Amino acid sequence: MADTLIARFTKRFPDGAVIRGEVRTNDATRSPQASGGSHVTVLFGPSGCGKTTVLRCLAGLEQPEEGRIQFGEETWFDAQQGIFLAPQQRGVGFVFQDYALFPHLSVAGNVGYGLHRLSHAERRKQVDELLTRFDLTQVTRHHPRQLSGGQQQRVALARALARRPRLLLLDEPLSALDAALREALRSELRQWLAACEIPVLLVTHDRTEALALGDELVVMSAGTTVQSGPVLEVFNNPANAEVARIVGIETLQPGCIVVVSDGLATLEVGTARLFALPPPGSIRHIYVGIRAEDVILTNTSESASSARNRLPAVVKSLHVNPPMVRVELDCGFPLRALITRQAVEELRLQAGTRITAWVKAPHVHVIAA
Repeated sequence: MADTLIARFTKRFPDGAVIRGEVRTNDATRSPQASGGSHVTVLFGPSGCGKTTVLRCLAGLEQPEEGRIQFGEETWFDAQQGIFLAPQQRGVGFVFQDYALFPHLSVAGNVGYGLHRLSHAERRKQVDELLTRFDLTQVTRHHPRQLSGGQQQRVALARALARRPRLLLLDEPLSALDAALREALRSELRQWLAACEIPVLLVTHDRTEALALGDELVVMSAGTTVQSGPVLEVFNNPANAEVARIVGIETLQPGCIVVVSDGLATLEVGTARLFALPPPGSIRHIYVGIRAEDVILTNTSESASSARNRLPAVVKSLHVNPPMVRVELDCGFPLRALITRQAVEELRLQAGTRITAWVKAPHVHVIAA
């Protein structure tokens, strides 16, 4: 059974940067995507917010100045007691962003690196098992330069698991791949992680990866944890405007709650009024968040949709972001929609086009100001 990691520490750099890591993994919560598999905690946030530093501190590659890192019954770091375990004493597997494969070693050599304490037969057996699991048996004698990006990723993951670590750390595991390959490998990576049956901490700034791979989400901004919880809970209920921006809510506008009646809150945003699910408590001043993909565009004011909010709008501009098109709208407040190129053609959209935007009440996020 996996152990619980509890970490709360501060790392200071000479340039004045301060990273405050706050991470907890719990093996009691299992992946909903694979029964009995690994629980994946995602460190999520924009580039430069400190995610990789947190990972390196957990691995023992950086030493914090304050705090404590506890794994199960072991103390890996305690500033007050002067405890700092070296990386090799922690039993951690680490997959670096660029994979860091040894160019002079074959695939088998890379996977077996670090198993020198095993007998030749035991080492060979363990390497063969991993090569089979990650579908690398056909390239066992190849060197990293002869491998595709996806194969290099699998070798790096197999090498990290070869020593049977108690905790697996992955730093932007898909960022070195092109967009098409990243999409193809997401589900495979989820399956591989599920088979590990150890806690996993994964760093990414990609929203799609966080949703596809994670069970728990730790959102970081400017070196500090700003919210944590189950992935969907954090994405659907950001704690504040800062988190809402980080998790990709494209439209974020100040507003106020006018009235709450019949289970719906009436909101005033700019010159428009919206309906949304009421937030807990009695707040008035708010931010209204709407994801671009939750906006439906039609060229008629009548719709069979169950969307409650109907907003007459004018197209301000269109921006192609393959395979989708981002549409900037003015509907009494700035609103963004994300639709297909085919929808743009069918609606004959261009700057100045009058259109109707529909947003379902549950898709209007109400965030306390």
